[in-house]
Amino acid sequence: MRTELTLADTLNTLGLLGGSTLPRFVTDVGGQGDVLEVVADARSVKGLPGPLKLATKLVPAVRSKLRVEQFDGGVAVLSVDASAGGLPAHKMLGLAKNRIESVLESKGLPAGSVEIRPDARIALDVQRLLAARHPGTVVTGMTFTDGQVALDTAA
Repeated sequence: MRTELTLADTLNTLGLLGGSTLPRFVTDVGGQGDVLEVVADARSVKGLPGPLKLATKLVPAVRSKLRVEQFDGGVAVLSVDASAGGLPAHKMLGLAKNRIESVLESKGLPAGSVEIRPDARIALDVQRLLAARHPGTVVTGMTFTDGQVALDTAA
């Protein structure tokens, strides 16, 4: 079964977000085709590491383009192309790794279900995240379609 969801609803379904509204630092979500575009005001993100906090003072708006490059065994590998003031912000993604892991832990989600890779990619274990909230659901695919997230599932 294919379900198309907003980014907020997807994050809520996976347990990464409580409620159906995005955090206040996300100022816009859209996209065309298989690219999801997210704009964030990085100054509003709490708990950033020192180097990232300093960078947000200089260039607060971060524009990201995400694309599902691969989906295998319930894991979606997302490429991230982010820029802040024309600078490649995705190269700093690794600095947020500890923050992401602490958020997962605080929400009681499976450790390692979000992996920040050194090549500006994120491995998102959609199956583990969904199974933690909806046991018995099997994720067979994930794509982005014109600013929406499409999840293919089987019971």
